[in-house]
Amino acid sequence: MSRNPELCRSFVLQAKKALSEHPQIQHTWSIDDDEDHCILDIPETNEDGFPITAKVYPEEITIIAGGAHTTLLLENDPNELAAHALGLIRDLLGPGMRIRERLAGGKPYKWAFELYQDGQWKTEEEIGLCFWNYFGKRSEKTYQNMVLPARENAVEPALRP
Repeated sequence: MSRNPELCRSFVLQAKKALSEHPQIQHTWSIDDDEDHCILDIPETNEDGFPITAKVYPEEITIIAGGAHTTLLLENDPNELAAHALGLIRDLLGPGMRIRERLAGGKPYKWAFELYQDGQWKTEEEIGLCFWNYFGKRSEKTYQNMVLPARENAVEPALRP
């Protein structure tokens, strides 16, 4: 069964161009033989940072940032979705976005993508576990990458195309 490789090819082409402009970003690729699925892995680069993984399928791109993740669905233009996903990855590599992790009993149960906007942190999206230790002592951690400077024009929500 053949699946459409257009989204994966567009993502790889745009990502390789962007990454060539920033050689300080360590990364690895995994591209399947049909070129309809690929994975881009970017390890954390600082102690308080987080790894980023982009998994590209024929109809969607899933961005995993530490324990958080979001899925961007292909609705129209594969080039536009690939560019949007790479914009999100770019924001996650700088101080303009962070991941807030909530813990109960020392175990993570909820994650939030947060965008620094208008002088404050705003939650873009939250995900969490269905089952977790409700009675455990609550704490939280924030993770932030500092590989690239924050984008000056990142004024609109990063997770919405």
